[in-house]
Amino acid sequence: MNRKLMTALLTLTFMSAALAGCVGNGDETETETVTVKIGFLNPATGPLAQDAAGFEYGALQAIIDLNAAQSDTVFEAVVADSGCDGTVGAAAAQSLIDANVVAVVGAACSGASMAANAVLSAAGIPMISYASTNPSLSNATAYPDFFRVVPSDAIQGPAAAAMMVDSGATNPAILHMTNDYGSGFADAIEDAWNGSVCAKIGYAATTTDVSAEISQIASAGCDSIFMVSYVADAALILNEVAAQNLSVMLFSGDGPAGEGLLVELTDDLVANNLSVTAPRAGSSFGEFEARYDASGIPSIKQYVLTAYDGVSIVGKAYNTNSSDMDASIRAVGTGYEGASGLHTFLANGDVGGAGYDICTYTATASDDGAYACNAYWTVADGVQDNAA
Repeated sequence: MNRKLMTALLTLTFMSAALAGCVGNGDETETETVTVKIGFLNPATGPLAQDAAGFEYGALQAIIDLNAAQSDTVFEAVVADSGCDGTVGAAAAQSLIDANVVAVVGAACSGASMAANAVLSAAGIPMISYASTNPSLSNATAYPDFFRVVPSDAIQGPAAAAMMVDSGATNPAILHMTNDYGSGFADAIEDAWNGSVCAKIGYAATTTDVSAEISQIASAGCDSIFMVSYVADAALILNEVAAQNLSVMLFSGDGPAGEGLLVELTDDLVANNLSVTAPRAGSSFGEFEARYDASGIPSIKQYVLTAYDGVSIVGKAYNTNSSDMDASIRAVGTGYEGASGLHTFLANGDVGGAGYDICTYTATASDDGAYACNAYWTVADGVQDNAA
């Protein structure tokens, strides 16, 4: 065989091999795998840092499940610290835009979500919050391209008031952070309370001393305290109530709800009989909840589940119609069977929710604290025992 003929045959062989990589049976071409980035705003620093590991676990597990379900798209999470703060949240949002994400899940804290939305919506990037509950976020004109898989505190306010009435409180003080979450939720509780509250006192979320505020509540003769707080400041308040030997009923909302508060406390006894409201899953779909329960990561459980659902919705929306993520998120989020419950986005991006769990911390001098949800509240039925 001469050299020219050998060269021609080798050339044909290489061309055939190249074509084999592009052409399958018949004339079908193989689909090129696409890498798609989903942004995740996580409060790795700030007053919710104790729960951030759980939130991120939910997000990353959703990525794993999305990739396991299909092979045409490789999803990747880009995680940025929202700091539970507007300034930090806005900068984090810009970093996610720069990373070319198709949508963002987060933030947890309302102020961070508000600031991030201004940056993301200007770039045409939708976001799904897994924990921001400020009622102002229901305004779709002020916060375009914004969705959330948690109900507004306009609903949690009545749940909180009903929990206190059911526990026998008649003269509560509302002690709240002055940030977007704290002020919005405190107003919702006051609006829902039948009559005047004993006291309504604000404090900076970064404070390290609430002795004056607790003394003011003691002087007013309040029979209970509702803390609108996150984990770190809830621990601060509980410790100060114990230090001043103040005998009051203790309540809170979703901010510190979960086992993360027990991790933060040095003495779990100060949280004994603290009751909290937290969004209720109702019907939970899939097996992720059991997976999280087995993980042993302490966090606000419902928001671990909603973090998982937010990322899952974004991934499924991309695979449904990547050319219009906002419309596709809305379509996928209609009757969505998630780990955190059944969700349908309303016209303003809100969900109605399934009511609120009422959970209580118990502790004794000899045992570590425990956290259990034994009752719930819905708009239709009010407070009900889980066994009912």
